[in-house]
Amino acid sequence: MNFKRRNLIQLIITLTVISSCTIYYLYINDYINFRLLSIGDMNPYGGWSAFKSAFTDLSYRWRGFSRSIALSIAVMLISLFLGRFFCGFICPIGALQDFFKYIGVKIGLKAIKLKKPIYSKLELLKYFILIAVLVLSILEMGNLIGPFSPWLAYLNCFLGLNFTIGTIILLAIIVVSLFAKRIFCRFFCPLGAFQSLLYAIGPFKIHKSQNCNGCAHCIRNCPVNIENNDDIISPECINCLECIDSSCINGNEGYSMKFAGRKINSSKYIIICLVLFVGIYFILPVVRFSSDLQLIGNIGNIQDGLYSGDGIGFGGNIEVEVKINKNEIREIKIINHRETSGYYQEVFKELAKEIIETQGLNVDAVSGATASSRGFINAVKDAVSQSLSTN
Repeated sequence: MNFKRRNLIQLIITLTVISSCTIYYLYINDYINFRLLSIGDMNPYGGWSAFKSAFTDLSYRWRGFSRSIALSIAVMLISLFLGRFFCGFICPIGALQDFFKYIGVKIGLKAIKLKKPIYSKLELLKYFILIAVLVLSILEMGNLIGPFSPWLAYLNCFLGLNFTIGTIILLAIIVVSLFAKRIFCRFFCPLGAFQSLLYAIGPFKIHKSQNCNGCAHCIRNCPVNIENNDDIISPECINCLECIDSSCINGNEGYSMKFAGRKINSSKYIIICLVLFVGIYFILPVVRFSSDLQLIGNIGNIQDGLYSGDGIGFGGNIEVEVKINKNEIREIKIINHRETSGYYQEVFKELAKEIIETQGLNVDAVSGATASSRGFINAVKDAVSQSLSTN
């Protein structure tokens, strides 16, 4: 495997994610007072929860595009119009699999290659997983999915030891990647399944040349082992461009990319996808909307004491204890919760600080952690309401 532009992009994205997670760890543990990106900002599944809440939760108030929503939109639009560029170039889990497969080759491990009838059936698994994820999310049982996520396990690796089922799955992906190409992407990733469906109906396709004799030399290194004999490559393709950039041994054109029937070269394709992804991800969250949300705008004549309150977050009940002294909120403690690691730390840290500073509950939800934020705010509101009711 030669170091190519795809590998360079994967390396840059991976180092950016690792650096952001490390800085975030220092931030939530009060070693530094700034962060680049949060765990929610980098989780491509995070935006779907906010989308669902916007359409199904009457108490939800739209305040603009969070970074997690922007990430979801970027993945969705690029998949629909330009294929699975996210999978081939950006996804850190994909890069992780490619890296360990390279290590396996270097140390001489024998590769495992499934026969087409077997892997064709196994590829259906990720679509059933996608359906299961959507159903559980709609039924407000999304908290059951989080512990299984290798994405969250990967991001949380840099926040200290937090061993979950997802960690086991991530380790299994690493081990299997030494012997086989992108097993998780091909058979288990629900985000990959979603992108494949969009890719299938979109205008972007990879076509086989009319002069191609079907020798398959240019797809011999395909990361997802596509064995293509059709004129158009399968939507299971992750758009790594390996087949596009390979020279045909017979001197023919081989494969080419077409958008709405018009050819596009690989360099232009990569630039367009990167510009769209970066533009959507970083510019869209700048667009903000005003909100008339006012849970308790200015906390008035509250009575001194300790008060407990409850709210429903992403993982279930959140219980807090609010200390009031001289008619002001002085301290907010978390008594009990089951929120997802990597999300709750910033929610509890930032929202508690803002509520105490402003003496009000009209605060913004933390990006990518809408459900946890609302659960925390409602728990504090419940405690403050008890103080008000005793006056």
